[in-house]
Amino acid sequence: MAKFCTNCGKELKEGEVCDCSKGNEIMSNVIVQKMFGVFKGMIYSPIDTMKDFIKKSNFTLAMILIGILSVISGLFVMACLKNGLSSMGYYGAYNMLNVQIPYMKMFFTTLVVVFASSFAYTGILYLVNSQIFKRESDFREVYAMYGVSSVILSLFLALGTILIFVNVTLGVVAVVLGSLLSNVYCYHGLKFLGTKDENKYGYIYLITYVVFLIFIYILTKIFS
Repeated sequence: MAKFCTNCGKELKEGEVCDCSKGNEIMSNVIVQKMFGVFKGMIYSPIDTMKDFIKKSNFTLAMILIGILSVISGLFVMACLKNGLSSMGYYGAYNMLNVQIPYMKMFFTTLVVVFASSFAYTGILYLVNSQIFKRESDFREVYAMYGVSSVILSLFLALGTILIFVNVTLGVVAVVLGSLLSNVYCYHGLKFLGTKDENKYGYIYLITYVVFLIFIYILTKIFS
């Protein structure tokens, strides 16, 4: 039975959402609900949430999640820069010398680097998983896995950004713990990318990280 948009009357296919203003509003609400569900799921049932999220259809949502991580990373760097200068007694000196601290430049640089690095890392992981270990997977699925596992790091980064103003060490510890936990979830996420043999997980992860670090090293040499 044909369905029609209740706002403009356009005939819709099964599962299709109208692109009129009302349809866009509905789609936005759906995205917000899914995002909230992902954050909640990664706290209470992370493995089940990853299993449900790692799909090609969630590629766009994964980019939004990485976008959130990128923004929070930028805020964390700004907090570290400001509080670090203050704790070392340099902040007042910079003000007296009328030196402008490039907070916004650091924020946007961090944002772009984190977002771009997500594509580099998942691209390498996809190639290692599919080409070296011959596991059937799609790049969009790999990116979805990375995106959903980044949720926990985003939460710890947000906590770390707040703690930086209380105690620098506590802020850094929070981020380190979040990074470790996020990596644990990424490791477990390999099972949802067609890699059933757990004996291969360590090799896949090790090769991916080594190649990624070499890639970053080459980039720093090129642009330094």
